[in-house]
Amino acid sequence: MCLALCACTQVDLGATPRAATGGTGDDAPVEPHGSGGNTASPSNGGSAAAAEPEPIDATLTVDVGQRFQVLEGFGASVAWYGEWLTTHPRKRELYELMFRDLGLDILRLRNNYRDTGGNFDPVAAELVSEATSSLGHAPRVLLTSWSPPARLKANGKTECSGESSCTLKQENGSFLYSDFAEYWRQALHAYAGLGVNPTWISIQNEPDFIPPSWEGCRFDATEGTYPSYQNALSAVRAGLERDQLRVGMLGPEVTGLTGQKLQSYAASLDLDLLDGIASHLYEGQSWRIPDSYLPEMRAVATQMGAKPIFQTEFSVPGGEGAFETAWLIRNSLVELGASAYLHWDLIWTGNDGLIGIEDPRQIASWQTARGYKVQDTYYSLKHFAAFTEPGDERVAAVSAEQALEPVAFRSEDGRRLTVVALNTGQQTYRLRIDVPNVSVQGGDLYRTSAAERCQAVGSVPAGQSFTMPPRSIATVVFSNR
Repeated sequence: MCLALCACTQVDLGATPRAATGGTGDDAPVEPHGSGGNTASPSNGGSAAAAEPEPIDATLTVDVGQRFQVLEGFGASVAWYGEWLTTHPRKRELYELMFRDLGLDILRLRNNYRDTGGNFDPVAAELVSEATSSLGHAPRVLLTSWSPPARLKANGKTECSGESSCTLKQENGSFLYSDFAEYWRQALHAYAGLGVNPTWISIQNEPDFIPPSWEGCRFDATEGTYPSYQNALSAVRAGLERDQLRVGMLGPEVTGLTGQKLQSYAASLDLDLLDGIASHLYEGQSWRIPDSYLPEMRAVATQMGAKPIFQTEFSVPGGEGAFETAWLIRNSLVELGASAYLHWDLIWTGNDGLIGIEDPRQIASWQTARGYKVQDTYYSLKHFAAFTEPGDERVAAVSAEQALEPVAFRSEDGRRLTVVALNTGQQTYRLRIDVPNVSVQGGDLYRTSAAERCQAVGSVPAGQSFTMPPRSIATVVFSNR
């Protein structure tokens, strides 16, 4: 097998965002290195600048013979503010950024069916159509319910205000499981009429949580004060089978992994009803130390690894944590054994979302020239999503350097190998990737750094190394030309 090389490195948290094209402006690219070291550059005054510390030589070894989970893909959600996108004057370039450029595989949508037919969710219909056009194929869709219609809720509304009655309604002392299942059956038929045919559904987003000011519906692991998630899941599955609706089911989509939340729901579930185990990663400020998740991730991987594991929602607020986001993606893939990783907000307002968009009804008040801003977290996800495909299989990747955290994927046909490595430390490495028993040739280097965003900056000859600054990422793609 003859392979070629390309790579990327990641953003420092304090860096100024660049355009979505990854342009560097006047910043000079950092070239890949061979066996030689860096040379100090002269200062503006003409005298020699202080020599930087010599990078540490390191090797990352990939063993394509050791195989793990099959990748379902990477994705993100459009659950709110979709109408800002579909009416945005620059939506065409936004769609290219969201789908083709990012390499999105999975689009997570909110179930907006509310007992009405016709074009009840024009946003979802347009998103799927535009994603198909941009990607060249239909996206995989995960349709998640935040709340059933108000008529099925004990509080009589879809939104929660922290009240205990934000759950499924009861009649004659019994929760309305069959009505909930009928809502889902009708919703899937209605979405099919819009050209939206989900690959998977999740019957309830975060059933363990009652929101303070948005849609929700509480389900517990077992029936008591609240309805049983298992009973609801069983009713929905039975309804879909009666109609021969072929769609996968993911769950239980709990808020996080601490406190055995996922295991407590799974213990009461008939796991044969699920096609994948899904959860989120919200754990307060734990994201600031991504390795703090490792005990819970490893426990879930050990106990739930018989089925594909999906991380279906996570983000940090206000545009923070670009490097930590990438680190959590890597840990989810390697330590949790996740087959899919979904960022929360593909689009949102302000500094949130992978792309922050501005209200198209208020163009005169826009704070950006184009009415949107590509956030640093966009590139964190892109390092993984743009260089892999569903069906890739994770293979072993290790380094003797503790600060280097790798993950690698091999394509189904064996013609492409994607390696992502994080430098989580404070020293610079000169990294060489070794793939024993595989013949490789030179390739292309793409990088994100303080001055770059996933930009092509040069070629890497076979067998030579490239520099990874502190808190950086390299994405390396070997492929036949």
